[in-house]
Amino acid sequence: MLKPTYALCLAAFFIGANCTAQTLNILTWQGEFADETISQWEEHSGVRVKQIFFDQEEVRNTILLSSEISDIDIVNIDPSTADYVGQRDIFVPVEQYQNTANFRYFDPHLAQSCAPYATPYLWGTLGIVYRKDRVSNVPSSWRDILEPNEEVIGHIGWVENYVDTLAPAFILRNQSPNTDNEDLLKETFEQLKDLLPNILTFEYAISYLGEYPNSDDLYMALAYSGDQKELNTLSNSEQWEYVVPNEGSMVWTDCLAILRQSEKQDLAMDFINFINTPEVAAANSEAILIPSSNAAAAALQSEAVRNNPAFTLSEEQLEKLIHYDAEFSVRNILLRDRITSTLVELHESQ
Repeated sequence: MLKPTYALCLAAFFIGANCTAQTLNILTWQGEFADETISQWEEHSGVRVKQIFFDQEEVRNTILLSSEISDIDIVNIDPSTADYVGQRDIFVPVEQYQNTANFRYFDPHLAQSCAPYATPYLWGTLGIVYRKDRVSNVPSSWRDILEPNEEVIGHIGWVENYVDTLAPAFILRNQSPNTDNEDLLKETFEQLKDLLPNILTFEYAISYLGEYPNSDDLYMALAYSGDQKELNTLSNSEQWEYVVPNEGSMVWTDCLAILRQSEKQDLAMDFINFINTPEVAAANSEAILIPSSNAAAAALQSEAVRNNPAFTLSEEQLEKLIHYDAEFSVRNILLRDRITSTLVELHESQ
């Protein structure tokens, strides 16, 4: 479910509401652009930025594939979807961009991951967020959320995603979360069914804190690096922390793509180039506590951030990271979607 304010914003797009010519519209996850970064761009360019938030990839994809949407200029998107949607002539290919001086600072691997229809922006991991004031035993394993102790039973948040919903169970069993083995998928479904009584919500933790009156009941959740920053902002506290479990994790990349139908393509290209100025990328990344794809940014960040375990991973952790498979079969995706939607329906019926 979208936050009410988000739903109103998105409804405005569906009915064809237009923004002024000097507004750059970005469809993005919440908390992925620092306020200071947006202000810098607006002062630099004289162009206002409007962020339209989504909290599920399915919502974003529905918007992108709707012919009625005409006002979005830039979208925050994962590499697989960027490629899939890009092949439908919805995005401007990166090779057609102008003003790309700062693109030379891209991490080559991440740039290749997003190409040819998008540019890399941020990267991070799947992990666990928890409240220091509610959780006495700091989680260090996926077992801590899959087999929780009494203090967090009924206070756990999960996510609804055809990979991430199932990933902790697979990683804990030392199996690939990208598997297309239907027996293993069904086995994981049965395991997660047993977990349902312990789960408070399948809403994305950031959305849950911002929308639900009983948000104080959320103590621990499946989340992404950087989420703790936004959770602390929403709760006006410093009680949320993030950990990458010892067994390993998934590594994600967020890309930025420019819509071909945008009437402000040049402005969108300027914006992407601007936020990849090393100093801007470094400050933005530090403010939101999510690593930048800009290879020159890290050296400009504070020692406190470079040593933050939620931000900088050890060599051992890096070796255990698992990349998302860009080539899931349609049959595999449909089965995974059926599993995750069934889990959510069973939880709602409890």
